[in-house]
Amino acid sequence: MRAFLVLGFAGLAASAAPVAGRALAQEALVVERGVEGLEAVPFRVRNATDRPLACAAAIAHWYSAAIGTVAPGGRLDAQLWSKAASGEVFLLNAQQDRMPIQTLWCGYEGADVSTRSMIRLERRAGAREPGVELDCRAGATAQALDCQRRAAD
Repeated sequence: MRAFLVLGFAGLAASAAPVAGRALAQEALVVERGVEGLEAVPFRVRNATDRPLACAAAIAHWYSAAIGTVAPGGRLDAQLWSKAASGEVFLLNAQQDRMPIQTLWCGYEGADVSTRSMIRLERRAGAREPGVELDCRAGATAQALDCQRRAAD
């Protein structure tokens, strides 16, 4: 196994060597910014529990971004962004970078991952993402949160 890994790495390194007289192409990260070509998607959460909630989105397999918190009996109003042509849904950071959402959830503040209620997005190419209107209640167990979509206001 060790020989395979060493040979595999050596072969990979050799394939990255420049061809006589030609430079290798370099990968460039293109970060799209701003809301041009995007449509606003309201994200509203009503907290019908006696505990504060936190809502967040997974942006990459190792990174999540907070959307907001909501006090018991309160409401969170936030904004997501939809690119109808592709079906992508984004959060924007302070620099207006488009951060594609992989998964979305709300859970009890301080334990939002372990108590989360997953929120499904439509993500249909050619259609704007519909607004997300949620009512969140205590789930069947003390640790669970149950967020359900409701009709828009």
